[in-house]
Amino acid sequence: MNAPGRQSRLIDVSPSRKEIELEIPDEEVRQEYEKILGEYVAKAKLDGFRQGHAPRDRVKGLFDHDIKHDVYDSLIPRVLEDELRGLRLNPVNVPVLKDLKHEEGQPLRCAAAFDVLPEFELPDYRTIRVKKKTVEVAAADVDKALEGLRARAAEYVPVQGRGVQDGDYAVVEMQGRDQRTKRLLPIEKAVVLAGHAENEPALNEKIMGLTPGDERSFQVVYPKDHANRRVAGKDIVYGLKVREIKEKKLPALDDDFAKSLGTPEGLRDLREKVRKELLDARERAGRSETASEVLTGIADRVALELPESVVEQESLAALRRLLSAYHDRKIAPEALEGLKTEARRQAVDHLRNHLILEKIAQKEGFGVAEEEIQAEIHNLAQANNVSEAALGDMFRRDNHRREELVETLLFRKTVDFLVKTAIIG
Repeated sequence: MNAPGRQSRLIDVSPSRKEIELEIPDEEVRQEYEKILGEYVAKAKLDGFRQGHAPRDRVKGLFDHDIKHDVYDSLIPRVLEDELRGLRLNPVNVPVLKDLKHEEGQPLRCAAAFDVLPEFELPDYRTIRVKKKTVEVAAADVDKALEGLRARAAEYVPVQGRGVQDGDYAVVEMQGRDQRTKRLLPIEKAVVLAGHAENEPALNEKIMGLTPGDERSFQVVYPKDHANRRVAGKDIVYGLKVREIKEKKLPALDDDFAKSLGTPEGLRDLREKVRKELLDARERAGRSETASEVLTGIADRVALELPESVVEQESLAALRRLLSAYHDRKIAPEALEGLKTEARRQAVDHLRNHLILEKIAQKEGFGVAEEEIQAEIHNLAQANNVSEAALGDMFRRDNHRREELVETLLFRKTVDFLVKTAIIG
């Protein structure tokens, strides 16, 4: 105990949920009351008295209710913190106070409920078995990657003497009118890939054969659950005007193309460079998959109950990340429920792996040297094309980000260790 007469009792509701019952002696409560009463007297402005000179009894009579609440707000958190420190407990959420009881001349009694990270035993993480990953790159894979490079280097050449054909890029202006309200929608300037499956069928039909300056109209009746909230459930007639037609011209796959991409030796060396890049990427993906399997194998052997408050907080962050991909598009209720389920799954996996890696790193005595931190800052600066000095200064000033960086490096080291010690077959 941290003060004479205090009493506490810890209740294990679950491995991650605790309650502590507190009893604070009346003498300690009265001392706190007198201290806060003195503060009220010093600030009180009562008729007939200068500030700070009103009788204590009169101030007490006027503000007794407020003073008692201030006593509880001041004393209980302080006592709770002392008791938790003595029990070596670190709540992961703000403790919730309940069952407060106090009568004049009697001890103050209350309870606080809170979550903690649970204790758990690690399994033998050096005996996890995972399947061997076969990594290879076929000639067809290289061909596909080269076609991607050609597509990114394509030129879009204006078309003369004909109308829009399938696969052309039409520069258009469109304006819709709501058939019910007769209200015009904003004019849209866009580039339309003629015939693309994601276009409205009516647009693909009407745009074919049009030449620059031609105008057409087409109608779209949108379902109520359409992703675009602005037009969902509406009947819209669009006016369409073609401004320009362009066709995609791919560069020839030859030595000149290879040289334009920084491979002076020509196409053969470009093919080999692309093959190695694909192989490196697949090997990284294979290592990542192996690491995930190892962590899952360890987690399956661990009895670990995560605090619900932490899971909810992490789930909310995961849901925000998932929703960011939707921008302003409408989400169907069933799709939202699916996202919530996925967010919770991601949150549980993340928290579970975090705790497991943290414990393994402690057991193995892993740490992160300053040289490793500086090397990572150097790599981050190069990858993001920013000043290494400025990035280093940011990590020096922001302790939270520096701690996150150190944790990332520590967990990376721990995962590498687990992959190396796994039984692969």
